[in-house]
Amino acid sequence: MSRSAVVAVIGAGNVGCALATHLTLRGHEVRLCTRSEQRLRPIRQAGGLTATGAVEGSAPIALLTTSLPQAVSGADVIAVTVPTPALPHCAPALARAITSDQLLWLNPGHSGGALYLGAEMARVTGRGGQPICQLSTASHGSRMTGPATVGVFRLSPATLAAFPARHLNECHQRIDALLPGQFDTAGSVLELDLANVNAVMHPAQMICNASWIEATGGQFRVYQEGSGPAVARVIEAVDRERLALAAQLGVPTAPFAEMLHRAGYTTAAAARTGRVHQVLQAGEAIRSVKAPPTLDHRYLHEDVGWGLVPWISLASRTDVATPTMTALTELASVMNGVDYARTGLTLDRMGLAGTPPQQIHQRIIDASL
Repeated sequence: MSRSAVVAVIGAGNVGCALATHLTLRGHEVRLCTRSEQRLRPIRQAGGLTATGAVEGSAPIALLTTSLPQAVSGADVIAVTVPTPALPHCAPALARAITSDQLLWLNPGHSGGALYLGAEMARVTGRGGQPICQLSTASHGSRMTGPATVGVFRLSPATLAAFPARHLNECHQRIDALLPGQFDTAGSVLELDLANVNAVMHPAQMICNASWIEATGGQFRVYQEGSGPAVARVIEAVDRERLALAAQLGVPTAPFAEMLHRAGYTTAAAARTGRVHQVLQAGEAIRSVKAPPTLDHRYLHEDVGWGLVPWISLASRTDVATPTMTALTELASVMNGVDYARTGLTLDRMGLAGTPPQQIHQRIIDASL
């Protein structure tokens, strides 16, 4: 894809706007799609998007639309940047609009995103094997600083995997043409599903700081002030359960501290300690990030429902115990009035119901869902 590519970006939040701006500045044709015309109006009025930080410049976006079929038609790559709990809203329309030669790119996929979309596309269209790739973390560490401005504090050196796995080389080549040299690769999407750093830390940070969030509207630094030694110990307990699950399924992964260092969010010295408190306190790139203003936020909706819940669901097929993950899920459900165990991503929704645990990883590699 050495030529200018046509990229449909689905979702106009932090990542979607950062990606749309960056790709436009790199000379690609970008179509930015979101469900809300109200969200697009200030971007139209500003004549496009402006990025500051790791990406600098103003970009006139080729197409701003609320029509997913219009955005997708003829695109080379469809980048899905919506929070994973929003996937059920766009998956049926995506399945009907996409063609077999188009690449679907989950940016990021969190835990089970590609598996869910693959299962939904097969259900809606009756065909499998659609090339889908996902990232381990968002391509751009970013926050909206205004209705049409985005601050990019990091270009993430993320890992990319493909579903089915046989499409990995093609997927990497096509994404590398958009953002050269930024991503390495993994052998299966399950490796990325079990390397979801947000699901390791955000539920504990949100639940343990619930009253502080409610009292201040999130006016504190969540990765620093909101991640003291006690909160860090909860995060470490979640990580031990995640590592045990990965080992049981035969999936290679790394401890939380190492993953955060690879993503560029802490120092090598802090990562070597293996202590989450030190790792987060040393995170210069995330030092100033404030907590969400409310508990009604993707840090719980996404990182519990589409983070902890799929891990708990996978663990239920093994002898791995997940008491900390389960406790956090139950507390989040009570706090937000949402039954995450029911509404979140389960084995059935990933197309893995009834699969013996020793066959899960290979079945995902083969895409025999």
